[in-house]
Amino acid sequence: MDSALVHVRSDGKQQAVPLKPGKILIGRHDDCQIRIPAANVSRHHCEVVSGGSGVRIRDLGSSNGTYVNGHKVDDVELSPGDVIEIGTLLFVVRIDGNPAVIDPEALSQHVKSAGSAVADAVTAKRPLGNDDSSVDFDFDFDLSDDDDDQPAL
Repeated sequence: MDSALVHVRSDGKQQAVPLKPGKILIGRHDDCQIRIPAANVSRHHCEVVSGGSGVRIRDLGSSNGTYVNGHKVDDVELSPGDVIEIGTLLFVVRIDGNPAVIDPEALSQHVKSAGSAVADAVTAKRPLGNDDSSVDFDFDFDLSDDDDDQPAL
């Protein structure tokens, strides 16, 4: 199974992060394989587990939560096209090449629509969608097998 998280910026640019089999730690700490240097991302925010049985995401007790398709999750199986929100960043799950094309405009509307059912409970805590221009930065990822040679931020 070939899987990736595709970071979609508000300007439409996309960056695919391939997922190796096993656990991938996401957060702002330098021991994370996907490092997101943003204040609204916890040091150890969540982890993605990829393997023969599929792809799962598990929140690690983050302050601001991990959202899939607009809903806060603790641990959930991911499907192609699922939209993950970590802080103010949006990622689309790509499994075996699906979805082949990601439309940033449709993505923004999808997140707002998916979150509308829980909007009353959530909007006081965080905005839905990817409207914050502060999300337009690149993040670091290191999926090499040698954990000792991670680049410094």
